[in-house]
Amino acid sequence: MHCLASGAGDGAEPDRETDVRGAMIGWLIVAALLVGLSIGRASDRDETVVTAQVSSAEHETEEGYFSLGSDATVLAKPGTDLYRFLARQNGHKVRITLTLVSGQELSRLER
Repeated sequence: MHCLASGAGDGAEPDRETDVRGAMIGWLIVAALLVGLSIGRASDRDETVVTAQVSSAEHETEEGYFSLGSDATVLAKPGTDLYRFLARQNGHKVRITLTLVSGQELSRLER
């Protein structure tokens, strides 16, 4: 804010305020566009995330059957990395991400 009585009213500050306001509006528009693009990209991805509690009775664990909440049951071959992971997590909550893989790829458990 400037005061005309102090002699500082030469008109330079309103231009500076306008420049700063314009720059801020420009940055807000850029930020809004980036957020909009990222939201749009998230909705077209072929993936889903499941958070569920792993549960398996002893005889089910031996056979490789694991329940993921009430929505899914997973069968893992005993001795594999997936089997060992699910057996260790029995009774705990896990977050599993399923993503479409383009092309052929060997299966593996990423950590």
